Amino acid sequence: MQPTTTAPQQGAMRSVWLISQFELTRLFLTKRGAVLLAAFAIVWFLILKYPVSYSVGILANESFGDNITMFSSQLNLDYLLQWAYSEVAVYWLFAIFIFPFIAVLMTSDQTASDATRGTIRFLLLRTSRNQLLFGRFIGQLIIISILIALTMFAAFAMGVWREPSLALAAIPQLLLVASNLVLVCLPFIALMALFNSWIQSSKLSVVFTIILLPIVTGIISWLSGHISVLEHLLMAIPGVQLTDTVQMASFQYSSITIPLVQTAAYLGLAQFVLTRKAL
Repeated sequence: MQPTTTAPQQGAMRSVWLISQFELTRLFLTKRGAVLLAAFAIVWFLILKYPVSYSVGILANESFGDNITMFSSQLNLDYLLQWAYSEVAVYWLFAIFIFPFIAVLMTSDQTASDATRGTIRFLLLRTSRNQLLFGRFIGQLIIISILIALTMFAAFAMGVWREPSLALAAIPQLLLVASNLVLVCLPFIALMALFNSWIQSSKLSVVFTIILLPIVTGIISWLSGHISVLEHLLMAIPGVQLTDTVQMASFQYSSITIPLVQTAAYLGLAQFVLTRKAL
């Protein structure tokens, strides 16, 4: 009995992995992907060359030392002053707010274009809707993780070039940054999967995310001022924990559980919509 029960599971896992690999091919081996990667590289080159690079000299300037320490302590960011490389610290401050937006833009077309062109019907002859959904999600997650790793190690390399002796001391900080950035991006990728299943348009998925999320957040915040219990609804909004996460010097319960629960909820809704929708 064991071989008959595990064979379908292995086939499903293999199908999900093949779909995930195709997502990597679409980005790294196509002209459209090359354009996206070029734009991404230019943006991060400018960020690393100017704000990140120049911040090292500012933080090392003794005349600004007291002011920076006071300002950082007021924002609960004073722990960053203890990091081995200021390049990684400044990168973290930029990346925590930029990468969710990048995740929205780069993962906005998971199933939308296939549904518009009708090719999704051909794909579903060889795989199930759930396998297609989770395969595309995992593929996009791998892509975002690769981009996070590349930019983070670029900031790390800048620090090593300046002071090689601190490289080992920076490893725990790199793990903290990488893990938190992936966790922060997870619900945004899942939200794009939900919007793709519902709207079937990558452009509208981006517009809905950029426009609706701030509006919904503002409405809930205003209503919670009158009905305090409604404040808990903010936990359903992706990125609600960004400010708290950037102020944490180590892993905290909320920075892990909130994005994971949001991701599971969005993927569950996407699965519900996709499996019951006529394509």
